[in-house]
Amino acid sequence: MGTRVPGPTSARRAAPGAGTQPSGTRYQLNLATWGWILALVLVLLLVRVGDTHPGEGEWSVFAYGGQWSANNIGSILRGRTEFRDSYVGVGGGSRTLYRFRDKFSLELEANAGTHRGLQKHAEVNTALLLRWERFPWDRYLNTSVAFGLGPSYALRDPVVERHRRRPVSRLLVFMPVEVTFAAPRARKPHWEWMVRVHHRSGAFGVVSEARGSNFVSTGVRYRLPGNAGIH
Repeated sequence: MGTRVPGPTSARRAAPGAGTQPSGTRYQLNLATWGWILALVLVLLLVRVGDTHPGEGEWSVFAYGGQWSANNIGSILRGRTEFRDSYVGVGGGSRTLYRFRDKFSLELEANAGTHRGLQKHAEVNTALLLRWERFPWDRYLNTSVAFGLGPSYALRDPVVERHRRRPVSRLLVFMPVEVTFAAPRARKPHWEWMVRVHHRSGAFGVVSEARGSNFVSTGVRYRLPGNAGIH
């Protein structure tokens, strides 16, 4: 009799560790999470050894409204949005903790929001934000870009975050992405127009496998008197 040759099914069963390795997608997404952690570590190092100084109690308040987009945050940042009938209104405040060479800053933010439309509940959020404040065109349009990371808690299960194959979680990660515009030549303007993606997610499975949500938003920020300056 001839030697038996294992078929494809047998070969798969014989493969060591088959079915136990994490998928390539999960590995890549977790790398993105580590990128956020490394960025925060870098800021802490700059605070200790760089040309960094406290923010001298610089406070601001802001308000914005947004509409839910069914797209993921990557698609939104590339300009692709599919809006649905769910809306959020948010108000909050922030404090500048540190500045590095007047080019970027570290901020602490807290806000609260209410939802209407497809879902009706409140949520609270807080985050540390890195803000880059220097661009070549600031003499024509003062611009800043900020990215944040912190916790987000919804007081009810968010309807738009439901998914038949994923759990719903009230506690997720808050990752705002923001661009602001203000009058030219003002180093610390009083008024800023802001465009923000209000993003909640499970941090690529680190916190939760929940679907998360994105609200494309716009609003205003007001820096309290005494914080404004001119170049």
